[in-house]
Amino acid sequence: MASQAMENKNLEKCIVKLQEATSDNEKFAAMLMVAKTTRCSDMSTEEKKRIFNAIGLTFLIRLLKSDSHPEECSANIYKCMALTIVSGLCAETDLVQSAPLYRILKPLNDVILIRQSNDDEEVENMVNDAFEILKMFAGSQQGIQHLLDNGTISAMAKVIAKELFGASKAFDLMTYILQTMRPCVWTGQEQALARLLNYFAQKMAENHDQEKFELCNFIGMILRVTPIAEFDKAEKQSWHRAILKGIQDIFSSRLGEAQREPALKLVASLIDRVGMEFVLPPNMKDNKVLLMIIHLSCIEVRMTLENYPIDKISEKADLLCACYHLLENIIIYLTTSPSLLLDEKQILQLHSAMLGAFHSIIFFLKELSDENNAKGQYQNPVVIATVRVLGAWLAEETSALRSKTYEILPFLLHLCKLQMEFSHVLSGQEGNTDASTKSFIDDIGFENIKKKVNIDTQAISAALSECLSLENGVEQEKNVQIKDEGSEAENEEQGVGNIKQESENAEKGKKEGHKRVILQQKREEHGDEEDREKSANSNHNTDPSDGNSQLNHADSANNSLSSGSDSNAERDVTNMLEETSENVGSETATSQRDGDEDSFLGDEGGMSVDLLRFLLPGLCHLTSEDEPRQILVDNELLPMLNYYLKHMLKRYFVDDTNDNVIKALELLCNIFLNFAVIEPGLVRRSTHLVNVTLIIMEAVPLVGRKTEFTPLWLKMVTLGMFYLRHQSCAVRSVAAEDVLVHFFICACTFVKGAFINSSKNRKKDVLTVSPHYLPFWEEASQLWFLTIQAMTSCTAMYPQLVKATLISGIMPHLAKVFIAVQGRDVGEEVIRCVLALFITMAHCHERVRNVIKTTGGLQLSKVYDSKELRSELGIAEKGGNEKKS
Repeated sequence: MASQAMENKNLEKCIVKLQEATSDNEKFAAMLMVAKTTRCSDMSTEEKKRIFNAIGLTFLIRLLKSDSHPEECSANIYKCMALTIVSGLCAETDLVQSAPLYRILKPLNDVILIRQSNDDEEVENMVNDAFEILKMFAGSQQGIQHLLDNGTISAMAKVIAKELFGASKAFDLMTYILQTMRPCVWTGQEQALARLLNYFAQKMAENHDQEKFELCNFIGMILRVTPIAEFDKAEKQSWHRAILKGIQDIFSSRLGEAQREPALKLVASLIDRVGMEFVLPPNMKDNKVLLMIIHLSCIEVRMTLENYPIDKISEKADLLCACYHLLENIIIYLTTSPSLLLDEKQILQLHSAMLGAFHSIIFFLKELSDENNAKGQYQNPVVIATVRVLGAWLAEETSALRSKTYEILPFLLHLCKLQMEFSHVLSGQEGNTDASTKSFIDDIGFENIKKKVNIDTQAISAALSECLSLENGVEQEKNVQIKDEGSEAENEEQGVGNIKQESENAEKGKKEGHKRVILQQKREEHGDEEDREKSANSNHNTDPSDGNSQLNHADSANNSLSSGSDSNAERDVTNMLEETSENVGSETATSQRDGDEDSFLGDEGGMSVDLLRFLLPGLCHLTSEDEPRQILVDNELLPMLNYYLKHMLKRYFVDDTNDNVIKALELLCNIFLNFAVIEPGLVRRSTHLVNVTLIIMEAVPLVGRKTEFTPLWLKMVTLGMFYLRHQSCAVRSVAAEDVLVHFFICACTFVKGAFINSSKNRKKDVLTVSPHYLPFWEEASQLWFLTIQAMTSCTAMYPQLVKATLISGIMPHLAKVFIAVQGRDVGEEVIRCVLALFITMAHCHERVRNVIKTTGGLQLSKVYDSKELRSELGIAEKGGNEKKS
C-alpha cells in the first residue's frame, strides 16, 4: 500500500511538472522522470490519458521528427523516448481511438524504414516499439483505416520488399490487415501492391524448396483481396513473368498433397483476377500446364467428395472451393472464348476428367438429400459452392449425367427455397406452400390492381408505381416525369372519347375478380374447356357468336404469319430462348466472379448468397425438356420463381445498373417463356403464372421509364404479351383497366419503334433498324416477331389493346414507315407480320379501322398487294356488317 501511495504521489508530481514546463528541455526532463518513477502496467486508463494529455501529441511528434540530440547522447535519443512513451501509454485500444493519435503515423512510417547498420540495438528497439504502436492501430477497423490513409501500408510493403529489420513483423501485420479489410487495402495503393507482388513472385520463381509453396499461400491471399480493376494492365507488370515461371515449375513437378493445395489455390485466385489467358499461349509454351491444372482440380474434387464425410469436407472448404472455381472458369472459357486447339485425345481426357468431377459433385448432393437434412445445409459454404459450380455445368451441359441430375433437382429446389425464406425473399411461412402463395397474393394486392384512376397518362403512371408494392421500401426516383405516351395527339383524341365510360363499365365487372379467377382456374384444371370459352366470350363480347368469329379471324390471321406449322414456331422460340440463356448464362457466370454479393471462395456467409441465381441458366435448359420440367413443377418451382421475380424487381428498382440482377431477370423471362411456348395449358391454369403476368404488366412501364429499349425491357414485354394471350379470362377478371392499357402501350411502343425509313445515302428511303435496337438487334428481332404475333392474337381478346393502339399511334406510324420505303429492304416475314396485325385490327375494331383508313391503310394494301387488308378496309365503305369494339 505504501509503495502504491508513493507511486501515485510521484505520478501527480510528474503530471504537475509536465503541465508547468515552459520549455522543451523542462518537458523532456519531466518525461524522463515519468519513465523512472512510474510503470505503465500499474497505471489505469484514466491516468495514462492524463499523462498523455500533459505531454501533448504535438510535442511527441516533434521528438519523432527531430534529428538533433544532446552532446554525448545517441543520435536517436529523442525518437527512442517518444516511442517508449507512446508504446507504453497507448497499449489500450480505447486510448488509441479516443485521441487523435493517427497524426503520429507518418513519423512512424519513417521510423520503420530506417536502415539498420552493424546490429544497432537502439534502432531495433525503435522499430519494435513502432510496430507495437502500429499493432494497436490494427486492433480496430477505424485504426486500420488510419493506417491506410496515412501511407503505412506502402511503408510496410517497402520494409518487406527491401528486407529491412522488422520485415517479419511487417509481414504478419500486413497479413492480418489483408484478412480484415480485404479489397479496401489496395485502393490507391497501386505501387505498394506491385512492389509486394514483384518481391514475392521473384522469390517464388527462385525458390525450389517448401518455402515456394508457403509463398503461394501469401500471393494467393493478396490476389483474392485485390479488386480486379487493379489487374487491367497485368501483362505490363514485372511480377507477371516471374509468377508464370513459378507456376510452370510447380505443375511440371510431382506434387504431394501438401504442395497441391497451395498451388491450386494460387492458380484459382490468379485466373479469377487476371483471366484464363494468363496460363495459355503465348504466355505459356502450350496448353499442358492448363490441362494439368484442370486434371488435378478434378482429382482433388473426387478425392474430397467421395472419401470424406461432410464435417471433414468442410475442413477442406478452401481447397475444394478453389477447385470449383477453376472448373467454373474453364467451363466459361470453353463456351465463350476461342478454341484451345486441343487434339482429340486431349479433348476426351478433359471431358472425362470433368465428367468424373461432376459425377462426384452430384453424388455428394445426393448423399446430402438422402440424409434429409437440407435445413442444416443451405448455409454451409461448401454446399453453396457446390450448387454454384453445378449451376455453371448445367448452364452448358444437360445431356451428360442426365438421370443423376434429375434425381437431385428436388433437393436443389428445396435448398433454394430454404435460403430464400431465410433471406426474407419469401413470406417466411416455411413448408406451407398454400399459405405462402396466399401471403404473396395478398402482398401483391388485387385490390390495388383494381384501383380506379383517371385515364390521364401521368395519373396512370403514378398509380402504377403504387400498385403491387413492387417498390415498397424502395427509395424510388423522386418527381419522375413520365414520357408522353400519346405522341399521336389526333389519334388519342379519337380514342379517348369512349374510354372513360368503358373503364367504368369494366370496373363494375371486377368487384369479385379474385374469386372469379380462382373458380375459372378450377374449371380449367378439370378440363371444362367449353365453360371456359363461354366465360371468355361473355367477358369480352356482347354477342357471343360475333365474338367467336373475331377470335377465329385473329387466329387465322396469326396463322398466316409463318409458312411453318405451330410446332415449328414453338421450336424456333425454344431454340431462341436456349441460345439466349446460353449467352446470358455465360455472362452471368462471368459476372459472379466480380459480384460483391456472391463470394465463391467462401468469404461471405450463406445469408448473402443467392443460390437460385446460380441455377437460372441451367433451369432455362431444363424447363425446355419434358421430364425435368415436370419434376421442377412438381417440386414447387413456379411459386419459387414467382417470389423470386418480385424480389429481383425490387432490387432492380433500387439499382438498375446491377448486372447480376438484370441478367437474373432476363433468365427468368426466358424460363417463363419456355412455359408459354411448351405448356400453354399450365400457363392458363396456374395461379402462380397469373401472378407473374400481373407483376410483369405493372413492372414493364416502370422498367421502361428507367431504361427503355434494353433487352430486359423487350423480354418483359414479350413475356407479358405471350402470357396475356393464354390467360385472357383470368387476367381480365382481376387486372385493372389502366394496368392493361399502360402495358399494351409499352408493347405498341416496342413494335412500332423497331423500324424507321432512312435514305442511307441513297436517293430513296429503305427500311432500317432503329438505332435503339441496333446494338442487340439479333436478339431483339426475334422478340419483335414474337411480340407482334402475340399482339395479333390478343387483338380480339382485350378491348384495352384498342385503347393502347389509339393512344400510341402504332398503326399510323407503321403505315407511314412501310409506305415510305415502298418495299425496299423489307423482309418477307416482317411485312407478313405487319399486314396480319393491320388485317386483324381492321376486322375486329371499327375505331382502329377508321384510323387505318385515314392514315394510309389503303395505300399500304396497294403497295404490298394485300387483298385481305383492302377487303377489310372496304367493309365500312360498302356498309357491311360491322362489329363495334
